[in-house]
Amino acid sequence: MKFRPSRNNRRAFGQIAEEYDLVYFGNIDPKIDTDYDAIKGLTASPHTQDENYTTGNVYDYEIAFLQRSRQVRMLSKEKKTRQWTILQVKLKKTKLPHFLIDGRRRTEEYGALLASTQRWREIGWQHVADDANFPRTFATYACPIDVAAISVALTQEVQNMLATHFPQFDYEFERDKLIIYATDTEVNLQLLDHMLRVGLWLARYLDK
Repeated sequence: MKFRPSRNNRRAFGQIAEEYDLVYFGNIDPKIDTDYDAIKGLTASPHTQDENYTTGNVYDYEIAFLQRSRQVRMLSKEKKTRQWTILQVKLKKTKLPHFLIDGRRRTEEYGALLASTQRWREIGWQHVADDANFPRTFATYACPIDVAAISVALTQEVQNMLATHFPQFDYEFERDKLIIYATDTEVNLQLLDHMLRVGLWLARYLDK
């Protein structure tokens, strides 16, 4: 991979790289750069622009940060440019069905993507939620056939942790990948550190 520093928010990603001994690469061009672990997920597209790619190993977990922007057609049919700050953590032992835990106040961000790419439905909370605060804060989208496996992952402890301490993020799970999103928010060291803390906690919890 070539080093192509990004123009925006480079300082914050440089700080998180220095704090956790990560490697900062900057802009990523999938047509040129093939020697890296691409972050896919619901926001991936041939038309995305990926910047500030930063990767490494933290407490024995492979992680990668980046910023991704693309045009999204909203449920209102209007097109808007959206930017996500993304953290991917690779799980060691656990493999989960593909599903999304989406902040209810941010549902519009993913609604069109879910409708166009996934045959998902919102899972009824009577099947997976033990904490009343969790279903008020998040909606979970997945294939109905995967409800049982998701219920095992979304324990009372996970629900309490996400709803109480990390409601500002969205969470996508796909096999051994955990992807955390912060949408259209100011990027600084505190945000990136907060994402890393919940990502590592959740990865350890699921792997134990």
